[in-house]
Amino acid sequence: MKNLQYDFALLKRTREDKHMSKLEIAHQLCLSVNQIESIEENSFKYFPAESIKFAAVKKYALALHLDLNQVIINKEDEVVPFNVPMVVPTLLSKEKHKIKKGTYRNKAIYLKKAWQDLLLRLLKN
Repeated sequence: MKNLQYDFALLKRTREDKHMSKLEIAHQLCLSVNQIESIEENSFKYFPAESIKFAAVKKYALALHLDLNQVIINKEDEVVPFNVPMVVPTLLSKEKHKIKKGTYRNKAIYLKKAWQDLLLRLLKN
């Protein structure tokens, strides 16, 4: 996400038209009043990353029942591709490290293999 652009004036105007205070919308969205002010002033002062602010702007727009297409101006880099590694590293063998049946490590290996199988099945679809 680069250079988030959104209609911050529309968000503020809509909130004021609905007679909601900054505190009310902040409680509803689980944000601080400072973060609400930061969104309405188009500032990054109270957000550690642009992606976090983007998520907060989306929540704000949806809470005010606004169309995201009206609020968010640049959407070309909204979706970040998810690159799953095709080769999953192999685990240590039980024989080499003498893992007893039922131990924590044995269970961890079983769970990791289950997740690997699930990922492979999902990638095939």
